[in-house]
Amino acid sequence: MTMTLLTSLLAIPVCYLALASLLVCIPVRKQPVVDSLDFDVLNGKADNLQLSEQTYASRSGSELFYRFIAGKTNTILVLLHGSGAEGRYLLHPAQKLSIATEISVVIPDLRGHGRSAQKTLGDIDYIGQYEDDLEDLRLHLSQQYPNSSIILGGHSSGGGLAIKYAGGDHVAFDGYLLLAPYLGYRAPTVRPNSGGWVQVSTRRYIGLTMLNNVGIKLFNSLPVLFFNRPKEWSDPLQAESYSYRLNESFSPQAYEKNLQKNNKPVLVLVGADDEAFYAEKFEAVFSKNAPHALVKIIPKVKHLNLPNNEDTINIMSCWINSTYQGH
Repeated sequence: MTMTLLTSLLAIPVCYLALASLLVCIPVRKQPVVDSLDFDVLNGKADNLQLSEQTYASRSGSELFYRFIAGKTNTILVLLHGSGAEGRYLLHPAQKLSIATEISVVIPDLRGHGRSAQKTLGDIDYIGQYEDDLEDLRLHLSQQYPNSSIILGGHSSGGGLAIKYAGGDHVAFDGYLLLAPYLGYRAPTVRPNSGGWVQVSTRRYIGLTMLNNVGIKLFNSLPVLFFNRPKEWSDPLQAESYSYRLNESFSPQAYEKNLQKNNKPVLVLVGADDEAFYAEKFEAVFSKNAPHALVKIIPKVKHLNLPNNEDTINIMSCWINSTYQGH
């Protein structure tokens, strides 16, 4: 009887690992794209843009790339790009915002993206590395520009990363500017597959999560999320997929706790016609978890043209001027 019980107990971890390995190893097949984001709304080039291209040293030893638009005030906005992209599409709104407020704007290519791709597009070294990288960037900027207010902003997944950082244990930024932020797949604001923009390999994700739960991280570089980007918008700087460890690092896993922990000023802007998220549900989420946040819905604006919309620029400018003037 004792031997039978022992054998049964020993079989549990074996079955667990076997199931997890099977889920990880099943080949991933991309499904035909039916709907995705409207990329045609991406337009506008920055005119006579005065910027510098710089790098900063991360704690891992990697030099990470960012673009810098210099302003005249001692307020700095770090503006994070969305998933699968890099910083170029944010240059035009960054220029408009800098002109309107005279702030400086930093536009990083996050690790695993664009010119900060390091080894591989769509992959990083370990879970949690983005928060470390952002703290290193905050320290770099505070040393270069002492006595400055440094705001962390982001569009889509970049906004989600800002929320995640704000609710973590790293040194806080002085405020958070969120443009259609991704709150995680469990959030009521998220449409299925983000409106068709992404395809998630659910089986592989579950298998890798099971392995990570028992400390096995060997396969965290495997891709689990794939982007449905029109071919004409693809180039060598655009990621086609995300590894498990990158996606876990980019996405909030506990958006409610993250929001509740953040007591810094927060501005949230969402387009009323957003194809990835349910715009009308953001107010309730933030009222419950971050009642101090200012939430605005911009009429007739989609997901990708939100950052460059004139109403968006005007609201951001007013918020920055009223919140940080004199800092």
